Order: sequence, then C-alpha cells, then structure tokens
Amino acid sequence: MQFFLDNIFLILAAFISGGLLVWPLATRGSSARQVNTLGATQLLNAEDALLIDIREAAELSKGQVPQATHMPGSTLASQINEISRLAQSGKKPRPVILMCASGFRSTQAGRKLRKAGIAEVYSLEGGFDAWKQAGLPVSQKPNRGG
Repeated sequence: MQFFLDNIFLILAAFISGGLLVWPLATRGSSARQVNTLGATQLLNAEDALLIDIREAAELSKGQVPQATHMPGSTLASQINEISRLAQSGKKPRPVILMCASGFRSTQAGRKLRKAGIAEVYSLEGGFDAWKQAGLPVSQKPNRGG
C-alpha cells in the first residue's frame, strides 16, 4: 500500500496514458474517416463521391470547389435527410466527403452523419485550405445546394 501512495502520480499517469491509447479504438466507428486531397479526388473521380462544403456563407469569398455542394454547417442537421437521399441516388451508395475551412468542423459534422446512418463519410484533412494549397480547382462562383 505504501508503494501506491509513494507513486500515486506515476500510477495516475499510467492509467491516463492507457485510456488515451484505448480511446481511438472505442470511438473508431462513430466518426468520419479522414481523407487527404489525393484520396478525395480519387473518391470524386472513381466513386462519384458527394462533396459537401459546410463552410458558412461568409467563408465562400475565398472560393469554392466547383463540384462541391454548399450546405452550411449551421444548417446541416436539418439537411441530413437530403444528404442521405443524394448519397443513395446512384446504383450504389456514394461516399460523402465533408469539407470545412481547415478540417475540424467537418470531422464533427461527419460524426452526426454517421449517427444518422450514412455509412461512408469522410472529412477532408486540412479542409478547403488544403484543397487550395494542393493547386486543385477553385471557383469564385459558389454552387449553392440543399
């Protein structure tokens, strides 16, 4: 017992680090998978993926990906049925790629879509900023959707 009292901080550190190692395994199926710009373009071209730009209207002044559909993150919850319909519109379910400015909001939104039953959801790593830095097509005319 004296050993535990003398080394309480080391024991707590071991438990916390163990918990941090297990956390990704416990939450693996509940969030959007990450995809980089190369993977996203492959999904768009080979699997007719649905690219949804969840940036807010004020952020569109930086441009937009031409094949992206704009559905602001603030209204995404009310558009889940529409996203599901679009993802199921082909012969087979289409992957859904979410894009925000930097990748943080799209990861959170992807979690909501997964909970709503959309199986193949991706979050674009680095978001629109990464897309633009990669030199991929950007339009100044937003493609409004939903």
